[in-house]
Amino acid sequence: MLLLCWNGSASAQNTTTPTVTGIVRNEAMQPVEGVAVELFNESSRAMGQAVTNDKGVFVMTRVPSGGPYYFVFSHVAYVRDTLRNYTIQEGARATLSFVLKEKSRELGAVTVTALGIRRATRSLGYSVEELNAKEFNRVTQENFLNAMSGKMAGVTISSTGGTGSSVNMVIRGATSLSSDNQPLFVIDGVPVANTLNNISEIGSNNKVDYGNAISDINMDNIESVTVLKGPSAAALYGSRAGNGVVIITTKTGRKVDRLTVNAAQNVVFDIPYKYLQWQTKFGSGQFSAIPVSRSGNMLTNPFGSLVVENIDGTYGAELDMGYEEVQWNSPLDANGKKIAKPLVSYRDNAKNFVNTGITSATNVSIANNNDLIAYRMSYANMTNKGIIPNTDLFRNALNLNATMRLNQKLSISANVDYSRSHSNNRPAGDRGTNPLQWLYSLSPHIDIRDLRDYWMPGQEGIQQRTQANGVFNNPWFLAYEVQNGFVRDRVFGNIHADWQITPQLSFMVRYALDTYKEERETKIANSYLDSRNGAYGIIGISHMERNADALLTYKQRAGAFDFSVSAGGNLRYQTGKTVSNTNKPGTGLIVPGVFTLQNILPENLDAWTSRYEKGVHSIYGTANIGYRDRIYLDVTGRTDWSSTLPDAAPYFYPSASLSVLADKLAGIDHRNVNMIKFRAGVAKVGNDASPYQLQAVLSNAGAWESIPRLGTSGTLLNPYLKPEIATSYEAGTDIVLFKDRFRFNFTYYVVENKNQIFSTRIPPSSGFSSKNINAGLLRSRGVELTLGGTPVLKRDFRWDVNLNLTRNRTRIVSLTEDMPYYVLWEEGRGGAPGHM
Repeated sequence: MLLLCWNGSASAQNTTTPTVTGIVRNEAMQPVEGVAVELFNESSRAMGQAVTNDKGVFVMTRVPSGGPYYFVFSHVAYVRDTLRNYTIQEGARATLSFVLKEKSRELGAVTVTALGIRRATRSLGYSVEELNAKEFNRVTQENFLNAMSGKMAGVTISSTGGTGSSVNMVIRGATSLSSDNQPLFVIDGVPVANTLNNISEIGSNNKVDYGNAISDINMDNIESVTVLKGPSAAALYGSRAGNGVVIITTKTGRKVDRLTVNAAQNVVFDIPYKYLQWQTKFGSGQFSAIPVSRSGNMLTNPFGSLVVENIDGTYGAELDMGYEEVQWNSPLDANGKKIAKPLVSYRDNAKNFVNTGITSATNVSIANNNDLIAYRMSYANMTNKGIIPNTDLFRNALNLNATMRLNQKLSISANVDYSRSHSNNRPAGDRGTNPLQWLYSLSPHIDIRDLRDYWMPGQEGIQQRTQANGVFNNPWFLAYEVQNGFVRDRVFGNIHADWQITPQLSFMVRYALDTYKEERETKIANSYLDSRNGAYGIIGISHMERNADALLTYKQRAGAFDFSVSAGGNLRYQTGKTVSNTNKPGTGLIVPGVFTLQNILPENLDAWTSRYEKGVHSIYGTANIGYRDRIYLDVTGRTDWSSTLPDAAPYFYPSASLSVLADKLAGIDHRNVNMIKFRAGVAKVGNDASPYQLQAVLSNAGAWESIPRLGTSGTLLNPYLKPEIATSYEAGTDIVLFKDRFRFNFTYYVVENKNQIFSTRIPPSSGFSSKNINAGLLRSRGVELTLGGTPVLKRDFRWDVNLNLTRNRTRIVSLTEDMPYYVLWEEGRGGAPGHM
């Protein structure tokens, strides 16, 4: 640490109480925010305290004149240092300028942990990984999770479909049989669920994935993403933290010192390069026939045709052999009789059907920072043309992030994000209206391009054109005449106040809101095989979650120890509603091609509404103790009261973790040894139930003639449900050598989740088909290894190489009596049972 200048003999002021003003910078001459500045006399008595703002400035008033004094400067990312022998004259204003020396990158790194608390990475006793903004700006993705794929050990990211589809993120394997095992996402303090249950179906076998909530985030706004992997890291976030937490910090204007405008344009092309290996040697049929003219034997073509086009089997005559046969689109001679055509193979049908996908993203931001306010405003536009013809996705987003400094101790911040996502047509997955299913059902002797005009001549809007009407769906027809559109408006944000009561004591209060409304509309034209009279429907979905929380934090250093204690609470409320109006399966429309609810017969209209509410109240606390920057102990505790559990009974879960800097303890002070850390932790996290799992409610059971009927669920609910409890153990080491050019991280963990909430089958004579129970034990074991290095490091060039390896095994250890296995999924007379 270097002292640039100091002036203790400034011009006299009218007041008799001296004031000390200073600015603290790093070695790059950039201001350092959050530096604790303490003033002591020769007897080590505290004479004044202050904290630098985002300009690196601190002000210390009412300082007694005299001296000599000494200043102590402390920050988790910089070497603690002291300025000594400082004298303050009576009635003078003193001005300081000080430079702090940064610690090594690993030792000085700061990580955003639970509840937004910033911690020195070296002090954490659990595994945490972080990605910064540059990792997301290299290749534009419509969902930032895709940009994280493969970059973190223990984190599995997979997409359920093409652009705009839901993205699945699982940390350290599955831990629950009743949930989708998605982590909790927190954006600037706003919890955002990332459920995968975003599939709806209007019309038979028309399952469409409309994407999950996390896709609404503008990737250009992300400053950093921190993944808290296990319950030890996430225990303070409560019931939803059993699967880990992803903390997203967005960009602000605090890092600029003048009006700054940024603009970026990115274009990404999705070019299919690999297709299913499908046989193209034989045409459709059930017998590999040979023309009698070629074989001279009637038995080589017993059915009289080399290909049979109204069946799905591809065991007909061999193609590209010079054979000719009458086909579905053969030309007619003068007598109106079909003319035989050569039987040739079309190997590029898939390639000739799909498009090159194009994703274009435009981002513009304006930021500024002054003594009163720091702000950043951004606008983003994303346009996608899908690989499947006639599919698209559009998104527009506005963001405002602002902080107003009312004085040196009090600031108010607000972050508001609005986005609109919409599409004229989202592609269907699974089977049914999925064009790719019928593309690969096409016999290889048929050219997909011949089906491009997909209406039968003279029957436009009534009958699609295929090689065998009533047997096949035309892929082009499905792409253009099955339209699954949607519009989603989403607003999330928060407002919070930070009060630095004293240099040691701070208080934060925050209100966060996340809400969206979505409308999904499907139009299916006549002649689709599973809805021959067409289909139409509208589904409206709304969701709102609000969180109010407060946190009081006290930090102090006493001799060789420094400690931090925080206590707070949270009030969470969720509500949502779904309204559905569709035609019943197998009915269809009155007039073909008229897509309105009035075009559905009243007795064929399926209309229903569902609504849910949920509340959770929480209190929590954490204590962090450090000894000589060598040993750190963390202890946390949280109690939740959830409305979805019987009588909202409280449930408590604690955690503890230990971090030991072995190199410091051993007295190793070598420039090539930056950090050798050992860590270990244990934690428990609860997981409550979804709403309305305790008592049965009445639902619409359909009408009997004109008489409405009500009924209850076929599942016997359980009024005595207990929360699931996940217990996690982990241990590992972090090693950084050769001035941060070699990095090694290893973690071994065990997660046991008991009191699983799931349904088990019961005899139908009971009047129910299944019942909800608490039972079972799920155990996950795994290792995470990350190896990184910087083989080339020059002033204008840096090359980092990172490798991560993950091994996870999840086992169902126990279920309940007379239940030897648990069915994870089943379909088409098949499935995946999980055996004990």
